[in-house]
Amino acid sequence: MKEKIVMTITLLISLSMMAFPWFGGQKGIETIYGITLLNNPIALTCIILAFVGIWTNFGKNSEIIGTIGLLGIMTMEIYEFFTWHILTITGHFDFNFSVQLCYPEFYYALFCMIGTYLIYKHFYKSIDSFD
Repeated sequence: MKEKIVMTITLLISLSMMAFPWFGGQKGIETIYGITLLNNPIALTCIILAFVGIWTNFGKNSEIIGTIGLLGIMTMEIYEFFTWHILTITGHFDFNFSVQLCYPEFYYALFCMIGTYLIYKHFYKSIDSFD
């Protein structure tokens, strides 16, 4: 139970990074916050799957559900990194533009989610070693 609470808190900290600006030109004027990730139904589904994977007790199935959720969140963050500017500014895919106008908070959010994933996998690895 203690591990589930730690994993939930870690996931909530990772998700709270969406409240910070991720992309844009001049900070405070032309910023796009990470919360725009929640406009994507796939990202919302992955967040729900991550919490279901943490709090259910279906054995290996819970691990798989949680892994799909966490990897899905990371994938959607990377997708947002590559595509945020297409509809609003450039009209086409431009990797250099994505890198130039990306704030450090995006990388913090991505690394927090990677850390959450590693903690999640460590938790299930320790459970399997007791079986």
